[in-house]
Amino acid sequence: MKSAWLLAPAGLCLFTYACSGGDNGDALGGAGDAGAAQSGGSGTIAAAGQAGNVGSAGNAAVPSGGTSAAGSGGNAAGGALGSAGDGSLPSGGAAQAGSGGVGQAGGGSGTGLDPALPPGKNFDLTHFVLQLPVASGSSVQQISDLATYTSQYFYTAADGAMTFWCPVTGAHTPNTHYPRTELRELATGGDWSISGTHSLTATFKVTQTPPSKGTIIGQIHGNATDGTAEILKLEWTTQNTIVASVEDDNNPATQIDKTIGSYALGEQISYAIKLQNSTLQVTITDANGVSKSVSSPYTASSWTNDKYYFKLGDYVQLATGTNADGGRVSFYAFAIEHG
Repeated sequence: MKSAWLLAPAGLCLFTYACSGGDNGDALGGAGDAGAAQSGGSGTIAAAGQAGNVGSAGNAAVPSGGTSAAGSGGNAAGGALGSAGDGSLPSGGAAQAGSGGVGQAGGGSGTGLDPALPPGKNFDLTHFVLQLPVASGSSVQQISDLATYTSQYFYTAADGAMTFWCPVTGAHTPNTHYPRTELRELATGGDWSISGTHSLTATFKVTQTPPSKGTIIGQIHGNATDGTAEILKLEWTTQNTIVASVEDDNNPATQIDKTIGSYALGEQISYAIKLQNSTLQVTITDANGVSKSVSSPYTASSWTNDKYYFKLGDYVQLATGTNADGGRVSFYAFAIEHG
């Protein structure tokens, strides 16, 4: 049994197959005028919006290149966007005003995200809690109702991106040394076992890193307290490389760093994290569509004793500096799938 939810934009949280490839080209049409509309290739059901909600920029075309769910020509999960605001039929599905992908082209940003809305209105964050770099008792503040929440640490940028800011001077949880602004998955049915198939895909850009350390942009985390909980930490370093830190399958609690590639600060790229058949694979796809991958086995029986969850956001790896030092990460689309 497969379950998934596509998390950009809000209103499209679907427990069906997650529109993960632009080559489907017919994932979701955003706003039609005829109630629910069914897409072409992936069998996803899209709740239609009100007529004319698609593309507040009038008849200006939204780019449809690449596999960008945001229609910006990048490599986001989900198909490409069609023309905005002219109510035309899509080329790849049955919903109106979109040729596949997420299909909402409003806001004038060309990303399908509305810069006037809080993140929880552009993205369905029902299955997440947000951890903040703000002290609360012996730990940090955690926000569970994210529908309208926004702050200096978690906000919508001018291009509609869901943006995480974390200063190095922020508070941290009792069992860690560094602050974070980070979403923690609350999967239906609770945290999940390492068996089966689990994936997280995201389109993002990093615009700031701490002065001497990087920031973690994605994780697979467990609940163990013996040093084996962090089976993946995906870090953007101050050298603008992306490094996957994984556990040593032959020596649990020992981490191995695997450099995937070098990228430009501010470059919109994507990552795909997939754990399947006891193998973890992490793939980075750059703005030109070039992909690089690393993999790591998780075959030791000890991994079956824990339960896991995804995290994504901005977990800086430095705790000294000024209030202006920190990490800033923007997300344009992401999706989770369990099966």
